[in-house]
Amino acid sequence: MSTICALATPSGTGAVHIIRLSGPQALPICKKLLRAEKTLTPRVQTFCALYDGTDILDKSLVTYFQAPHSFTGEDVVEISVHGSPYIANRLLEILCQFGARPALAGEFSKRAFLNGKMDLVEAQGLCDLIAANNKSSHKLAMDSLDGKLSAYIEKIKLTLSELLAQVEVRLDDDYDEMQPLSPDFIRAQLTSVLTPLQKLADTFSVGKFVKEGLKIALVGAPNSGKSSLLNALVGFDRVIVSDQSGTTRDTVEEVLEINGQKIRLTDTAGIRAHALDPAEQEGMKRSKRAMQTADVILFVLDSSRAVSDEEKSLWAEIQSQQKRVLVVHNKTDKTQFPCALENLSHYPQISVSCKTGAGMDDLKKALVPNVQAAETNGLMLSNLRHYEAVLRAQTELESALVQISAHTGGEIYAEYIRRALTHLQDLIGEVTPDDVLGIIFSKFCRGK
Repeated sequence: MSTICALATPSGTGAVHIIRLSGPQALPICKKLLRAEKTLTPRVQTFCALYDGTDILDKSLVTYFQAPHSFTGEDVVEISVHGSPYIANRLLEILCQFGARPALAGEFSKRAFLNGKMDLVEAQGLCDLIAANNKSSHKLAMDSLDGKLSAYIEKIKLTLSELLAQVEVRLDDDYDEMQPLSPDFIRAQLTSVLTPLQKLADTFSVGKFVKEGLKIALVGAPNSGKSSLLNALVGFDRVIVSDQSGTTRDTVEEVLEINGQKIRLTDTAGIRAHALDPAEQEGMKRSKRAMQTADVILFVLDSSRAVSDEEKSLWAEIQSQQKRVLVVHNKTDKTQFPCALENLSHYPQISVSCKTGAGMDDLKKALVPNVQAAETNGLMLSNLRHYEAVLRAQTELESALVQISAHTGGEIYAEYIRRALTHLQDLIGEVTPDDVLGIIFSKFCRGK
């Protein structure tokens, strides 16, 4: 096994850079760098001079983690130097001259996985933790990294493994010495596993938005107050606001956090039948694309004027999208007109005034769904690979139930149970092919 090295902190100028070494030659290579006879005590930082030939490159803190008590399970050395890009780059060059090689993306985490320091769910939780930029995505990542999701899957695996063992031992009982398993017992066992799997799969729709952010498109006629609404939500003048219709010609995106949830707001060009020029026509095309890709559509209406035929047409198109829709009656600080739109009562509605701030708190609450209601024992799926593995396992177990009801032989439904177990093992990383591992860990940063 080669010894690898990489910068574990962001590149560029900063207060401190950390260079990480992992592998069988990590300690000998580090000692060459120190030159002087220094004793590195495991898990104790040692103040050392680092040499570049006969010159001192930097004075640093060096920490040695002896295998297997390290992140990767191998000998690991972490060197903290001053945050000069020259020092960090030169130090990496010297380490490679002494026998290390540059780490691949995610190679430290991959070695931790291969050495049994974490399973694949925990490793992907680590990747998500680094990328977490709001409270909810942080909690989601920590639940995976702490092994809570793995423990949940392991409990299901144990039930299936024990059931499969009972089925298979009877298949090998040529002399019928064992009492046959009752079909009702097998059904009950499979159902006890299917229910938590189904609940876990159902969390993906919410878990995905917690991790990636809920995409919300502000849609409406020109001058309905979409840009003012975005500015009010983000808390500063992100978009130019004008009384002139058609000011917004392109989609404008902004990310904010509401009650710990990441929200991706997209202000769109006002949609009307007759655009003034090609730029406005292109803006309306982009508005419709944003509407199609959004998780939630905010249909913004100017409540100080009567609903136009263009807005009625747009409302029909919004309903055809079959997405979550929230109707926002804007400009409530002015004289109000009745809203004559079909099926309006079927959708949630909020009245706001960007000028006075009235209704903005209610709008923010309405934007964020109840995440807690979608959780299973505090757990949610946010990774597509995990979701697909759970769905495949669920499908196999449902097929096993069908075979039991059809009174087919134990060999048939045992195979479906075995396949379900394989999918769950793949989720945790017990049977994942090397090429799949390469794809997963390539998404990590180089120093992790």
